Amino acid sequence: MAVSRPDWTLTHEMVHLAFPNLTSDDHWAEEGLATYVEPLARARLGTLSEDKVWSDLMEGVPKGMPQRGDRGLHGTKEWGRTYWGGALFWLLADMRIREQTRNRRGLPDALDGILDAGGDIRVRWDLLRTLAVADKAVGLTVLSDLYREMGRKPGAADLNDLWRRLGIGRARGRVVYDNSAPLAEVRRAIVSAPRH
Repeated sequence: MAVSRPDWTLTHEMVHLAFPNLTSDDHWAEEGLATYVEPLARARLGTLSEDKVWSDLMEGVPKGMPQRGDRGLHGTKEWGRTYWGGALFWLLADMRIREQTRNRRGLPDALDGILDAGGDIRVRWDLLRTLAVADKAVGLTVLSDLYREMGRKPGAADLNDLWRRLGIGRARGRVVYDNSAPLAEVRRAIVSAPRH
């Protein structure tokens, strides 16, 4: 069976190969990571536009917001929370790493640290170990801190403020950018290819 160029499934599944098989009840971390990374990987290869990346995130992330009675992401079985709540976690982690390091580091560096420590699909690690390894790779505690905010508690984010700070909006059905936004440089770095 031929795979069409815009197909996302293969890229999504390949992301799973480069992340530990979690022993903890945190399926959202695996699926959320693949949901977040897949369009970025395709954008960096030139098979998906930056507009499509941000449009899909603005449309999808609200599906992952906690509803009344929701706890944190840990143990969730709800589809929206698993895929899009997880994607929001990784987006926030990427933003915070880049913000705190002035764009010298990002989520790709944290994920490289996991791989460098042997953390791929062949090993079974719990999420706390995985996040600690990622934090060590970037010299911060962003991922562990964010898990404390969103893993066991609902951890709702103000999405309007998030998009405003990144400089992303919609006008007449299209994505528009505000390059004077506080995190416009972070937004651009997230979609561009990592510097190595």
